[in-house]
Amino acid sequence: MKEFVELTEEFANHIVKIENQRKEISEFLRETNSTSEEKIILPAGEIKLEGLRIAGVDGGLVKRSFHGIDLMLLRAVGVIFSYPKNKLKVDYYPDAIPIPEPKVILDPFSELEFEINSNLERQNIEIKTAKETLEKFDLDFLFLHGSMIPHYTFVPERSSLLFETYERLINSYKKLFELVTKKKTILAGIIEDSRGTMFCEVIARRFQDKLNPGFKLLLNRTKDTNLLSYTLQVKERSFVFPYSSDPSIHPILREFGSFAKEVKTFYLKTAEFDRPIRVDFLSDKGDKSNELASVLLALAGHSSYGIPSVLIEADQRAKLSEKDLEMFYFDLINKTGNLPGMFSLRREQRPF
Repeated sequence: MKEFVELTEEFANHIVKIENQRKEISEFLRETNSTSEEKIILPAGEIKLEGLRIAGVDGGLVKRSFHGIDLMLLRAVGVIFSYPKNKLKVDYYPDAIPIPEPKVILDPFSELEFEINSNLERQNIEIKTAKETLEKFDLDFLFLHGSMIPHYTFVPERSSLLFETYERLINSYKKLFELVTKKKTILAGIIEDSRGTMFCEVIARRFQDKLNPGFKLLLNRTKDTNLLSYTLQVKERSFVFPYSSDPSIHPILREFGSFAKEVKTFYLKTAEFDRPIRVDFLSDKGDKSNELASVLLALAGHSSYGIPSVLIEADQRAKLSEKDLEMFYFDLINKTGNLPGMFSLRREQRPF
Protein backbone atom coordinates (compact mmCIF):
# COMPACT_ATOMS: atom_id res chain seq x y z
CA MET A 1 0.00 0.00 0.00
CA LYS A 2 1.29 3.43 -0.90
CA GLU A 3 2.48 5.69 1.88
CA PHE A 4 0.16 8.48 3.02
CA VAL A 5 2.55 11.24 1.91
CA GLU A 6 2.94 9.71 -1.57
CA LEU A 7 -0.83 9.41 -2.02
CA THR A 8 -1.35 12.98 -0.85
CA GLU A 9 1.18 14.21 -3.41
CA GLU A 10 -0.60 12.30 -6.18
CA PHE A 11 -3.95 13.78 -5.18
CA ALA A 12 -2.48 17.28 -5.10
CA ASN A 13 -0.95 16.89 -8.58
CA HIS A 14 -4.26 15.64 -9.96
CA ILE A 15 -6.18 18.54 -8.41
CA VAL A 16 -3.74 21.07 -9.88
CA LYS A 17 -4.02 19.44 -13.32
CA ILE A 18 -7.84 19.55 -13.28
CA GLU A 19 -7.86 23.17 -12.08
CA ASN A 20 -5.45 24.17 -14.87
CA GLN A 21 -7.75 22.55 -17.42
CA ARG A 22 -10.72 24.48 -16.04
CA LYS A 23 -8.67 27.64 -16.34
CA GLU A 24 -7.93 26.81 -20.00
CA ILE A 25 -11.64 26.33 -20.73
CA SER A 26 -12.35 29.66 -19.03
CA GLU A 27 -9.74 31.42 -21.15
CA PHE A 28 -11.37 29.91 -24.25
CA LEU A 29 -14.78 31.18 -23.12
CA ARG A 30 -13.49 34.71 -22.51
CA GLU A 31 -11.77 34.80 -25.90
CA THR A 32 -14.90 33.49 -27.61
CA ASN A 33 -17.03 36.02 -25.75
CA SER A 34 -15.07 38.95 -27.20
CA THR A 35 -15.88 37.93 -30.79
CA SER A 36 -19.29 36.28 -30.47
CA GLU A 37 -22.67 37.99 -30.76
CA GLU A 38 -24.18 35.38 -28.42
CA LYS A 39 -22.54 36.51 -25.19
CA ILE A 40 -21.42 34.11 -22.47
CA ILE A 41 -20.26 36.87 -20.10
CA LEU A 42 -22.11 40.14 -19.59
CA PRO A 43 -21.37 43.22 -17.50
CA ALA A 44 -23.54 43.91 -14.46
CA GLY A 45 -24.42 47.58 -14.30
CA GLU A 46 -24.68 49.87 -11.30
CA ILE A 47 -27.95 51.00 -9.75
CA LYS A 48 -29.07 53.46 -7.09
CA LEU A 49 -31.08 51.83 -4.31
CA GLU A 50 -32.97 55.01 -3.41
CA GLY A 51 -36.72 54.41 -3.53
CA LEU A 52 -36.42 50.61 -3.64
CA ARG A 53 -37.76 48.19 -1.06
CA ILE A 54 -35.84 44.91 -0.92
CA ALA A 55 -36.57 41.92 1.33
CA GLY A 56 -34.49 38.90 2.25
CA VAL A 57 -35.87 35.81 3.99
CA ASP A 58 -33.96 33.09 5.78
CA GLY A 59 -34.73 30.39 8.30
CA GLY A 60 -33.04 28.70 11.24
CA LEU A 61 -33.31 25.15 12.56
CA VAL A 62 -31.99 23.13 15.47
CA LYS A 63 -33.00 19.50 16.02
CA ARG A 64 -32.16 16.46 18.08
CA SER A 65 -33.33 12.87 18.31
CA PHE A 66 -34.15 11.22 21.63
CA HIS A 67 -35.10 7.65 22.52
CA GLY A 68 -38.79 7.97 21.62
CA ILE A 69 -39.23 11.42 20.09
CA ASP A 70 -37.55 13.96 17.85
CA LEU A 71 -37.46 17.66 18.71
CA MET A 72 -37.14 20.68 16.44
CA LEU A 73 -37.09 24.43 16.79
CA LEU A 74 -37.75 26.51 13.69
CA ARG A 75 -37.64 30.21 12.95
CA ALA A 76 -37.82 32.36 9.81
CA VAL A 77 -37.33 36.11 9.47
CA GLY A 78 -38.07 38.58 6.71
CA VAL A 79 -35.70 41.57 6.63
CA ILE A 80 -36.84 44.58 4.62
CA PHE A 81 -34.36 47.22 3.44
CA SER A 82 -35.78 50.48 2.11
CA TYR A 83 -33.93 53.62 1.08
CA PRO A 84 -35.91 56.81 1.65
CA LYS A 85 -33.73 59.80 0.73
CA ASN A 86 -30.78 57.43 0.25
CA LYS A 87 -30.77 56.38 3.91
CA LEU A 88 -31.17 52.77 4.95
CA LYS A 89 -34.33 51.89 6.89
CA VAL A 90 -34.76 48.33 8.19
CA ASP A 91 -38.00 46.54 9.05
CA TYR A 92 -38.54 42.96 10.19
CA TYR A 93 -41.31 40.39 9.79
CA PRO A 94 -42.77 39.00 11.99
CA ASP A 95 -40.27 40.51 14.48
CA ALA A 96 -36.59 41.34 14.73
CA ILE A 97 -36.04 38.11 16.70
CA PRO A 98 -39.22 35.98 16.49
CA ILE A 99 -40.03 33.34 19.09
CA PRO A 100 -39.07 29.92 17.63
CA GLU A 101 -41.73 27.44 16.58
CA PRO A 102 -41.35 24.17 18.54
CA LYS A 103 -42.15 20.79 17.03
CA VAL A 104 -42.33 17.35 18.65
CA ILE A 105 -42.26 14.43 16.21
CA LEU A 106 -43.75 11.19 17.52
CA ASP A 107 -43.77 9.41 14.14
CA PRO A 108 -41.23 6.58 13.86
CA PHE A 109 -38.88 8.30 11.43
CA SER A 110 -35.58 6.70 10.53
CA GLU A 111 -32.50 8.90 10.98
CA LEU A 112 -32.49 9.74 7.28
CA GLU A 113 -36.23 10.47 7.24
CA PHE A 114 -35.88 12.77 10.24
CA GLU A 115 -33.11 14.67 8.46
CA ILE A 116 -35.22 15.06 5.30
CA ASN A 117 -38.36 16.01 7.25
CA SER A 118 -36.45 18.66 9.20
CA ASN A 119 -35.18 20.18 5.97
CA LEU A 120 -38.69 20.21 4.49
CA GLU A 121 -40.10 21.87 7.61
CA ARG A 122 -37.39 24.54 7.56
CA GLN A 123 -38.02 25.37 3.92
CA ASN A 124 -41.76 25.48 4.54
CA ILE A 125 -41.52 28.07 7.31
CA GLU A 126 -39.18 30.15 5.14
CA ILE A 127 -41.57 30.17 2.17
CA LYS A 128 -44.61 30.91 4.34
CA THR A 129 -42.70 33.81 5.92
CA ALA A 130 -41.70 35.07 2.46
CA LYS A 131 -45.35 35.08 1.35
CA GLU A 132 -46.51 36.85 4.51
CA THR A 133 -43.71 39.42 4.16
CA LEU A 134 -44.82 40.13 0.60
CA GLU A 135 -48.43 40.46 1.74
CA LYS A 136 -47.47 43.07 4.34
CA PHE A 137 -44.84 45.07 2.41
CA ASP A 138 -44.86 46.52 -1.09
CA LEU A 139 -41.62 44.98 -2.37
CA ASP A 140 -39.56 45.58 -5.49
CA PHE A 141 -37.32 42.56 -4.86
CA LEU A 142 -37.74 39.49 -2.67
CA PHE A 143 -34.68 37.30 -2.10
CA LEU A 144 -34.75 33.79 -0.65
CA HIS A 145 -31.62 32.33 0.93
CA GLY A 146 -31.48 29.24 -1.24
CA SER A 147 -32.99 28.01 -4.46
CA MET A 148 -36.25 29.10 -6.04
CA ILE A 149 -37.64 25.58 -5.72
CA PRO A 150 -37.37 22.99 -2.92
CA HIS A 151 -33.76 21.88 -2.63
CA TYR A 152 -31.80 19.08 -0.96
CA THR A 153 -34.82 16.82 -1.20
CA PHE A 154 -36.59 14.23 -3.34
CA VAL A 155 -40.22 13.30 -3.99
CA PRO A 156 -41.29 10.85 -1.28
CA GLU A 157 -43.75 8.04 -1.94
CA ARG A 158 -47.40 8.87 -1.19
CA SER A 159 -47.38 6.14 1.45
CA SER A 160 -44.36 7.71 3.17
CA LEU A 161 -44.67 9.63 6.44
CA LEU A 162 -42.73 12.39 4.66
CA PHE A 163 -45.29 12.95 1.92
CA GLU A 164 -47.64 15.18 3.91
CA THR A 165 -44.77 17.55 4.82
CA TYR A 166 -43.55 17.55 1.23
CA GLU A 167 -47.03 18.33 -0.12
CA ARG A 168 -47.42 21.24 2.32
CA LEU A 169 -44.08 22.63 1.12
CA ILE A 170 -45.04 22.43 -2.58
CA ASN A 171 -48.32 24.21 -1.84
CA SER A 172 -46.47 26.95 0.05
CA TYR A 173 -44.22 27.57 -2.96
CA LYS A 174 -47.21 27.66 -5.33
CA LYS A 175 -49.00 30.22 -3.16
CA LEU A 176 -45.87 32.38 -3.08
CA PHE A 177 -45.45 32.19 -6.87
CA GLU A 178 -49.11 33.05 -7.42
CA LEU A 179 -48.83 36.10 -5.16
CA VAL A 180 -45.64 37.28 -6.88
CA THR A 181 -47.38 37.28 -10.27
CA LYS A 182 -49.99 39.70 -8.88
CA LYS A 183 -47.34 42.10 -7.59
CA LYS A 184 -44.54 44.18 -9.12
CA THR A 185 -42.06 42.12 -7.09
CA ILE A 186 -39.14 40.26 -8.67
CA LEU A 187 -38.57 36.97 -6.82
CA ALA A 188 -35.14 35.32 -6.74
CA GLY A 189 -33.29 32.65 -4.79
CA ILE A 190 -29.62 33.26 -3.96
CA ILE A 191 -27.49 30.12 -3.65
CA GLU A 192 -24.12 30.60 -1.97
CA ASP A 193 -22.73 27.06 -2.37
CA SER A 194 -24.27 25.81 -5.59
CA ARG A 195 -23.60 22.30 -6.85
CA GLY A 196 -25.37 23.04 -10.13
CA THR A 197 -23.98 21.82 -13.46
CA MET A 198 -26.45 23.30 -15.97
CA PHE A 199 -24.11 26.09 -17.14
CA CYS A 200 -21.39 23.52 -17.95
CA GLU A 201 -23.94 21.35 -19.76
CA VAL A 202 -25.08 24.30 -21.89
CA ILE A 203 -21.47 25.23 -22.71
CA ALA A 204 -20.63 21.62 -23.64
CA ARG A 205 -23.57 21.54 -26.08
CA ARG A 206 -22.95 25.01 -27.51
CA PHE A 207 -19.26 24.38 -28.23
CA GLN A 208 -19.26 20.64 -28.87
CA ASP A 209 -17.45 21.10 -32.19
CA LYS A 210 -14.78 23.42 -30.76
CA LEU A 211 -13.79 21.59 -27.58
CA ASN A 212 -11.36 18.69 -27.48
CA PRO A 213 -12.58 15.39 -25.95
CA GLY A 214 -10.71 16.03 -22.70
CA PHE A 215 -12.44 19.37 -22.16
CA LYS A 216 -15.85 17.85 -22.97
CA LEU A 217 -15.24 15.14 -20.38
CA LEU A 218 -14.13 17.70 -17.82
CA LEU A 219 -17.25 19.82 -18.36
CA ASN A 220 -19.37 16.75 -17.62
CA ARG A 221 -17.56 16.42 -14.28
CA THR A 222 -17.41 20.06 -13.21
CA LYS A 223 -19.70 22.15 -11.05
CA ASP A 224 -20.63 25.48 -12.60
CA THR A 225 -18.96 27.53 -9.87
CA ASN A 226 -15.68 25.61 -10.29
CA LEU A 227 -15.51 26.81 -13.88
CA LEU A 228 -17.02 30.26 -13.37
CA SER A 229 -14.59 31.11 -10.58
CA TYR A 230 -12.04 31.44 -13.40
CA THR A 231 -14.40 32.73 -16.08
CA LEU A 232 -16.15 35.62 -14.36
CA GLN A 233 -14.54 38.76 -13.02
CA VAL A 234 -16.15 40.91 -10.35
CA LYS A 235 -19.23 42.79 -11.64
CA GLU A 236 -19.77 40.22 -14.40
CA ARG A 237 -22.54 37.68 -14.85
CA SER A 238 -23.26 34.73 -17.08
CA PHE A 239 -26.01 34.52 -19.69
CA VAL A 240 -29.44 33.37 -18.49
CA PHE A 241 -30.41 29.73 -18.97
CA PRO A 242 -33.33 27.51 -17.87
CA TYR A 243 -33.16 25.91 -14.43
CA SER A 244 -33.76 22.56 -16.16
CA SER A 245 -33.34 21.47 -19.77
CA ASP A 246 -36.72 19.72 -19.53
CA PRO A 247 -38.96 20.93 -16.67
CA SER A 248 -41.65 18.39 -17.57
CA ILE A 249 -39.46 15.50 -16.36
CA HIS A 250 -37.59 17.28 -13.57
CA PRO A 251 -38.73 15.47 -10.38
CA ILE A 252 -39.42 18.67 -8.40
CA LEU A 253 -39.94 21.34 -11.06
CA ARG A 254 -42.75 19.44 -12.77
CA GLU A 255 -44.82 19.88 -9.59
CA PHE A 256 -45.25 23.57 -10.45
CA GLY A 257 -47.19 23.37 -13.72
CA SER A 258 -46.91 26.55 -15.81
CA PHE A 259 -44.42 28.07 -13.34
CA ALA A 260 -41.86 25.36 -14.16
CA LYS A 261 -40.73 26.99 -17.42
CA GLU A 262 -40.38 30.39 -15.76
CA VAL A 263 -37.60 29.45 -13.35
CA LYS A 264 -34.37 30.80 -14.86
CA THR A 265 -30.78 30.93 -13.65
CA PHE A 266 -27.59 32.94 -14.03
CA TYR A 267 -24.33 33.34 -12.12
CA LEU A 268 -22.92 36.60 -10.81
CA LYS A 269 -19.56 37.50 -9.31
CA THR A 270 -20.32 40.06 -6.61
CA ALA A 271 -17.04 40.00 -4.64
CA GLU A 272 -13.44 40.08 -5.80
CA PHE A 273 -12.20 37.28 -3.53
CA ASP A 274 -15.26 35.04 -3.53
CA ARG A 275 -16.82 32.57 -5.94
CA PRO A 276 -19.80 33.53 -8.09
CA ILE A 277 -23.26 33.19 -6.56
CA ARG A 278 -26.08 31.43 -8.37
CA VAL A 279 -29.29 33.39 -8.90
CA ASP A 280 -32.53 31.54 -9.65
CA PHE A 281 -35.43 33.84 -10.49
CA LEU A 282 -39.06 33.71 -11.55
CA SER A 283 -39.28 35.19 -15.04
CA ASP A 284 -43.01 35.97 -14.87
CA LYS A 285 -42.13 39.61 -15.65
CA GLY A 286 -39.60 38.77 -18.36
CA ASP A 287 -35.82 38.61 -18.22
CA LYS A 288 -34.94 40.67 -15.15
CA SER A 289 -31.36 39.46 -14.89
CA ASN A 290 -29.87 42.94 -15.46
CA GLU A 291 -31.93 44.50 -12.67
CA LEU A 292 -31.23 41.58 -10.34
CA ALA A 293 -27.50 41.63 -10.99
CA SER A 294 -27.31 45.39 -10.37
CA VAL A 295 -29.24 45.22 -7.08
CA LEU A 296 -27.24 42.23 -5.83
CA LEU A 297 -23.98 44.01 -6.60
CA ALA A 298 -25.17 47.08 -4.72
CA LEU A 299 -26.02 44.91 -1.70
CA ALA A 300 -22.71 43.03 -1.66
CA GLY A 301 -20.41 45.00 0.58
CA HIS A 302 -17.66 42.51 1.47
CA SER A 303 -14.71 41.73 -0.78
CA SER A 304 -14.51 38.07 0.28
CA TYR A 305 -18.18 37.21 0.88
CA GLY A 306 -20.54 37.89 -2.00
CA ILE A 307 -23.95 37.27 -0.38
CA PRO A 308 -26.22 40.36 -0.32
CA SER A 309 -26.37 42.15 3.03
CA VAL A 310 -30.15 41.81 3.35
CA LEU A 311 -29.74 38.00 3.44
CA ILE A 312 -26.79 38.19 5.83
CA GLU A 313 -29.02 40.15 8.21
CA ALA A 314 -31.85 37.62 7.78
CA ASP A 315 -29.45 34.75 8.49
CA GLN A 316 -28.21 36.36 11.70
CA ARG A 317 -31.74 37.04 12.92
CA ALA A 318 -33.04 33.56 12.11
CA LYS A 319 -30.26 31.34 13.42
CA LEU A 320 -30.88 29.20 16.48
CA SER A 321 -28.47 27.58 18.93
CA GLU A 322 -28.25 24.27 20.78
CA LYS A 323 -28.98 26.20 23.98
CA ASP A 324 -32.39 27.14 22.56
CA LEU A 325 -33.14 23.45 22.00
CA GLU A 326 -31.89 22.50 25.47
CA MET A 327 -34.27 25.03 27.04
CA PHE A 328 -37.15 23.50 25.03
CA TYR A 329 -36.13 19.97 26.08
CA PHE A 330 -35.81 20.74 29.80
CA ASP A 331 -39.12 22.59 29.74
CA LEU A 332 -40.73 19.41 28.37
CA ILE A 333 -38.95 17.25 30.98
CA ASN A 334 -40.29 19.45 33.77
CA LYS A 335 -43.82 18.86 32.48
CA THR A 336 -43.59 15.16 31.52
CA GLY A 337 -41.10 13.77 34.00
CA ASN A 338 -38.11 11.67 32.97
CA LEU A 339 -40.03 9.23 30.77
CA PRO A 340 -38.17 6.59 28.66
CA GLY A 341 -39.15 8.39 25.44
CA MET A 342 -37.30 11.48 26.68
CA PHE A 343 -34.00 9.66 27.27
CA SER A 344 -31.00 10.85 25.30
CA LEU A 345 -29.54 8.45 22.73
CA ARG A 346 -26.86 6.10 24.10
CA ARG A 347 -24.20 7.54 21.79
CA GLU A 348 -24.62 10.85 23.63
CA GLN A 349 -24.26 9.20 27.05
CA ARG A 350 -21.16 7.07 26.59
CA PRO A 351 -19.01 7.06 29.74
CA PHE A 352 -15.83 6.91 27.65
